[in-house]
Amino acid sequence: MVAAPSHSLKERALADLCLKKLRDLGLEAEEDGAGPPIGGDAGNIVARLPGKPGVEPVLFSAHLDRVSNPGVINARVLEAEDRIVSDGTTILGADDASGLAAILDGLRRVKEDGVEHGEVELVLTVAEEIGLRGSRRLDYSKIKSRTAFVLDCAGRLGTIVNRAPTQKTVVITVRGLSSHAGIAPEAGINAIRVAAVAISRLPEGRLSPVTTSNFGVIEGGKATNIVCDLVKIKAEARSHDVGELDAYCAKLEEAFVKAASEAGASAEFDWTLEYETFNVPENDRAVVLAGKAFDALGVPHSLALTGGGLDGNHFNSNGIRCVGISTGYDHVHTEKEEQSISQLIGCGKVVAEIIKAAAKA
Repeated sequence: MVAAPSHSLKERALADLCLKKLRDLGLEAEEDGAGPPIGGDAGNIVARLPGKPGVEPVLFSAHLDRVSNPGVINARVLEAEDRIVSDGTTILGADDASGLAAILDGLRRVKEDGVEHGEVELVLTVAEEIGLRGSRRLDYSKIKSRTAFVLDCAGRLGTIVNRAPTQKTVVITVRGLSSHAGIAPEAGINAIRVAAVAISRLPEGRLSPVTTSNFGVIEGGKATNIVCDLVKIKAEARSHDVGELDAYCAKLEEAFVKAASEAGASAEFDWTLEYETFNVPENDRAVVLAGKAFDALGVPHSLALTGGGLDGNHFNSNGIRCVGISTGYDHVHTEKEEQSISQLIGCGKVVAEIIKAAAKA
């Protein structure tokens, strides 16, 4: 999986590989039209393994894209250390090749064991790493399952992620006034300074146990001899508490409007709700089935919250109870990323056990 090149909006090679593997396993697999509208070369893959009528179906999901990488990842399998790593110059891509591999392994186990099972649905999404864009454009009317598992979480096998935050992003435009910086600097209004003043007045980073914020990108200015008249800042805020999130977003606007007003500038805001929070109760079918699967394998398990978003946010927003399952990778999005071999194998077994447990429920 990691040898196949993949980037957000450029998942074609990995999508084709997965389509082949799924069809070779006897699944009905098709690609939707989510790619072109977002500028991608591949759509979400939706696949089905038919099962016994009358059994409530379950859905498994992982994503096809990866964070920025050169397109060639050289994986090293260190069996004696129970690790898969890259050569140290790139990410490994366990996020989310491990999820894809575990799902395929689980399906193979079910078919080879010949166990009775209900229908199994798969959704392999595109553009997850750049705002869950693929799952946002999924046609949920075509999905039968009301219970889902996203295999896209860092940490040890046995972690069931049942809570994730709401995320809002904003593009802030500060408009000042240009002037020659040497001849008439007093005639200008420096938008960079206005932005700096506003940001300096705001808390940032870890705001509370459940809320974070980040000013990630700032762009502006033309030359050192021109007072900067336009700055654009890209920022985000996330929280498990929607009230806390809304209060911070209002505070952000207030800080920029005040700083701009003091300098004779202006500030504009373009907000986007990227995804909404979810909190799946511990007695929900998704949590119960995952727990039964771990118990059958003798794997200790626990519930956890995450500060990041996952496709499960959109599944939950569309009426599908979904939890995240950790696949045993660590140091995600870095050159130190690594995948536990034993936990990856264990995750494939968990997929199979969930499918079995669903048929008995």
